[in-house]
Amino acid sequence: MKRGMLNLFLVFTLIFSLVLVQAIEIEPVKQGDGVLLYQTCNNCTYCNFTQVIGPGNNTILSNIQANQDNTFYSYWLNGGNTTTPGQYKYFYDCGNTVESETGKINFNVTPSGRDGNNNIAFIIILIVIIYVVTFVSFFGRNIPLSILTGMFMSFFGLWIVRNGIVTYRDNLTNYFGYVTIFIGILIAIWAAIELTQDN
Repeated sequence: MKRGMLNLFLVFTLIFSLVLVQAIEIEPVKQGDGVLLYQTCNNCTYCNFTQVIGPGNNTILSNIQANQDNTFYSYWLNGGNTTTPGQYKYFYDCGNTVESETGKINFNVTPSGRDGNNNIAFIIILIVIIYVVTFVSFFGRNIPLSILTGMFMSFFGLWIVRNGIVTYRDNLTNYFGYVTIFIGILIAIWAAIELTQDN
């Protein structure tokens, strides 16, 4: 009998905890953009964000009192706090005079604001097409197309340096972007010189 009562108590405690605080998921955030930290709580009289932690377990903010709008508690974390890509997390402490619930919510900061590798195939195909068209026009001595593709390749390399490749932005993507810029400028200049010599 005592064991049955204990199991029943544990089930009710679990249900109450799930009703008290509803877990949420935050979409990926673009590097340098602000993000709304929030939590919903049906029976809470308070909700605080005790700590916001960035990549490398660096504490960004602590002891934040959330703004309340009925059952919705929130705090705006400005873009100056999301300059480093990686996983961020914030801890909450919500409850009322009877019960309280603590927990953690993760969110990712990526260069593009997208998560995962869902667009990596498209980006790789785009890179291959740009390189192939540029080199075919260069070695095929199609001067106008070489100028155009060389300039496009340079701008594409600049975009890679600035935004990374999907969720990746590090030294490797920067070097690839710089190489792309250099090749594009070199081909465009060569083609422009050839065009002036032909005229």
